[in-house]
Amino acid sequence: MIVYVESNFILEMVLRQREAGSVERILELAENGKIELAFPSFALCEPFWTITRRERDQGRLSKLLEGMIDQLPTLLANAAKKEKDSLWATVSRLVEVGTSIETDRACLRRALEYQKRFDFSQQDSIIYSAVIADIRRRPFAEAKCFISTNYKDFKDPEIITELNAHNCRYEQSFGRGLNFIK
Repeated sequence: MIVYVESNFILEMVLRQREAGSVERILELAENGKIELAFPSFALCEPFWTITRRERDQGRLSKLLEGMIDQLPTLLANAAKKEKDSLWATVSRLVEVGTSIETDRACLRRALEYQKRFDFSQQDSIIYSAVIADIRRRPFAEAKCFISTNYKDFKDPEIITELNAHNCRYEQSFGRGLNFIK
């Protein structure tokens, strides 16, 4: 089975969010050769932007509170370092075991169409275009699953129909995706 993931897969684990345990198990299944994990290469950018923005925000907060609470600047700096270290470790694991789906000219053209058709953000249109391009290259009989917690955008019935037409199931949580994989 091939499992498609995007930036929220990485951020879930790095930020130790609610479904980090399911993400860890999915990644372990890929590391053990039980599933193939694929991700649009473009999806690796957003987690770095998010962590950099969080670090900048924490730095601003630290400066605002400097002098008020002595330990806070150190605590925020340590938290930012932990997040960066976790980001690099998670991305390294994903890149080691996963298949990167490149974003080429055709993918970007289709992304513009998807953006208009589904009212996607630019990032979501590129992610979806890359996933669809890869799905189309795969044999129909191969089971596929696209997991994204960004269900407000991807839960559109037309998107579900398009994914299903290629033997690909959409799951809106990593826990449900993990259950489907098993």
